[in-house]
Amino acid sequence: MPRRYRMTARREESGKTRARIVAAARTLHAAQGMQGTSYQEIARSAEVALATVYRHFPTLEQLLPACSESIPVLEPLTPARTQAIFHGAVDPWSRLQRLIRGTCECYGRDGPWLHAARREGDLVSGLSEIVRTGQENLRTLVQAAVEGSAGSRVVRIIAALLDFPVWKSLRDAGLGPSGATEKVIELIRDQLRKEGYLVDDERGEKE
Repeated sequence: MPRRYRMTARREESGKTRARIVAAARTLHAAQGMQGTSYQEIARSAEVALATVYRHFPTLEQLLPACSESIPVLEPLTPARTQAIFHGAVDPWSRLQRLIRGTCECYGRDGPWLHAARREGDLVSGLSEIVRTGQENLRTLVQAAVEGSAGSRVVRIIAALLDFPVWKSLRDAGLGPSGATEKVIELIRDQLRKEGYLVDDERGEKE
């Protein structure tokens, strides 16, 4: 077997092992929290040796960014990604609705892990930075959505209304995922009206 082929196969297998460890960690963290999850539990769930988990992720501080990297609201923003998010949306309200729906869709899919991250953000090293990245992403995307038609204060308010705890509180109050999303849209629309920004509902994106 050629040496280059062996090295490629070894890298591919290592990547698959890493992905299993991350998937197991995310599931366990979502169910019982970061502090409540041991590396032994992650190893059992991923069906790998404990030493393998430590080889890929020597510390929890190194594991957590790997767990968050596939969650859209926590991924680093680039100009190309921002442009792709709003492609085809021609006015600020359409762009905001697209942002709201996409963000809430992520909450519906990754909510348990995000909730654990918020709950333990000040207790686990590195976790508060991940949470802060998500909040900064929201402000950046809201600013891009309104295209300068709203001031920084309004941008901060919209981002706060779109932040995960608001959506989760609506879910906890008994709304389903789509109901919580529509309520967030309503809250943001009402706030824009209150602030004196005109919103043409007829031009909003359809579900």
